[in-house]
Amino acid sequence: MTGVAVRAAVLIAAVYGTFLIFAQFAFVALLRAGGAGPAMERALLGAMAVTGILGGFLAAWGSPRVKSVRSALVAVGLSAALAPLAHHWMAWLAVAAVTGAALGVATVALSALVRGWCGVGWVGLGTGLGYACCNLPWVFNQSPEVQSWIGAGFAFTGALVIPRGGDWRAGAAAAPLRWWAAVAMFAALVWLDSAAFFIIQHVAELKAGSWGAGMCWRNALVHLLAALAAGQMLRRGGAGVVPVLAWALLAVAGLAANGRETLQLAGWLYPIGVSLYSTALIAWPAWFGGAQDPKQAGWRAAWLFALAGWVASANGIGMAQSLRVVPPGFVLAAGAVVLSAVLFSAKGSWRSALGPVLVLAAATAGTLKPAQPASLTAVERGRQVYLAEGCIHCHSQFLRPGRLDESLWGNAESTRNARAGVPVLIGNRRQGPDLATVGARRSTTWLREHFIAPAKFAPATSMPAYASLFRDGRGEDLIAYLQATANAAAGFNVAASADWTPAPDAAKPGPAAGAPMFAKWCVVCHGTSGKGDGELARKLTKPPMNLVNGPFLWTAGTDMLELKTARVIKFGIPGTDMPGHEVLTDEQLNALTAYVLSLRGGLKNGRDAFPKRPGE
Repeated sequence: MTGVAVRAAVLIAAVYGTFLIFAQFAFVALLRAGGAGPAMERALLGAMAVTGILGGFLAAWGSPRVKSVRSALVAVGLSAALAPLAHHWMAWLAVAAVTGAALGVATVALSALVRGWCGVGWVGLGTGLGYACCNLPWVFNQSPEVQSWIGAGFAFTGALVIPRGGDWRAGAAAAPLRWWAAVAMFAALVWLDSAAFFIIQHVAELKAGSWGAGMCWRNALVHLLAALAAGQMLRRGGAGVVPVLAWALLAVAGLAANGRETLQLAGWLYPIGVSLYSTALIAWPAWFGGAQDPKQAGWRAAWLFALAGWVASANGIGMAQSLRVVPPGFVLAAGAVVLSAVLFSAKGSWRSALGPVLVLAAATAGTLKPAQPASLTAVERGRQVYLAEGCIHCHSQFLRPGRLDESLWGNAESTRNARAGVPVLIGNRRQGPDLATVGARRSTTWLREHFIAPAKFAPATSMPAYASLFRDGRGEDLIAYLQATANAAAGFNVAASADWTPAPDAAKPGPAAGAPMFAKWCVVCHGTSGKGDGELARKLTKPPMNLVNGPFLWTAGTDMLELKTARVIKFGIPGTDMPGHEVLTDEQLNALTAYVLSLRGGLKNGRDAFPKRPGE
């Protein structure tokens, strides 16, 4: 029997692990990386929920079977393995539908059959292992593609270890709550958990304090120990206590997450509360729902997971989309449902409601006021977008002293100031330009169009498009954050431009060498003929300059015409949408300058307009 129980626990861990690491994490990340906007993401996740509900009821209608669980796990394993190859909405929809239906079948059938394989204490072990495995650093910190394959591995493992047969015995445990009251209670718990988790994951400071570096091992261990404790409490008759205790911990954790001083407390209490109610949720249909056989337990599980799982989870995430703190009202609402479920199920004893009443009063007394502002500025929100979208992986925000940085982008910053940030934004490795002073070098309009379609500005760029950010305001917030440095660094370009001349030994290719550069970097705004009629011309705040007929406000006349033109190309024009091209070599600048001047008749009288340096 012990061997069968161990296999049952591993099966629970495999099913839960697949759901957590793939369906909740990796698939969503793959959608965002693939360019799916918020509307499409909601539609696809909605499709997953609908097929999940249908799959659950299908499993109950056909009577839960071992074969159903195995087939479902193979299907979701294949779906997870192939998900990274999906790059179109139809492929995403297929993955979402198969994943939802397969998990719906697997979770319902498993919850109905598990009582024939093991005691309720083993459910705690399986739940804890599932959470612990997903929180291991080499799982939690992997790319979405690798997490998808890990999810597939979980599913295939579950298909291999699933026990056969089973001795399902009815009547061993009495239902501590009325059935529909229990469904409402679990729905409130899942709703609160989903909302709080979404908020914490999408607010950089909250995430860093809960799932930051070095915390994965802690979370894995806490989840495992809490689930084991929940299994033992359920085994010893504490089924009515576990969900209430879970809500109390989630309530305190959610409110604690709103304060910088109490954020660490939330990091400890939150995984404990989640593991407690998750263990009870899996065990409830077969042990505590009043079912007399696996088929009846299957119907109980189908309704419980449909309403308390898919629907409540989607509702919680949907209500938290624009929130930056966990509202005390959410905690109170969930607590009211939990309290009502206990009161409704009480058999004339006021003591049965005393515990929840005391917990509700203690957790929400005075309605803890968030230490963080509920309404952040656009710059603060933009910084969170910068972190959430992983900009730090390719860009830095630190100008290195004594390096080329100072001549390209501005005055160097002290390492003390750079280290003062939370988190530090020095950058992991610089694949794109430094963004410390980008607000002084690029206009708001230029940044917006570049985020939407970076390849139009640099065809060979490795930067992905971020058009989806501008469908819900995140893009404008990100620009506000990057523009916040504009005033502090505004004078650098003007001073640097006035002092700069090309190196005297730099080659001076003719206009023909500059033509490909013009086509690559300039045509999108100035047009193929240079008349200011490029593809993006109408989207810019001010029309691009007509390089053929003018007017030439910044390069008027013929005095030092070549130098003035080269300076504009290198440093841009402050206050306009004309960007600088800081990384071009002096030879490239000479070639591009020659081509631009050829558009308006070339250099007058063939003069060399670069001034001579002393001693030349």
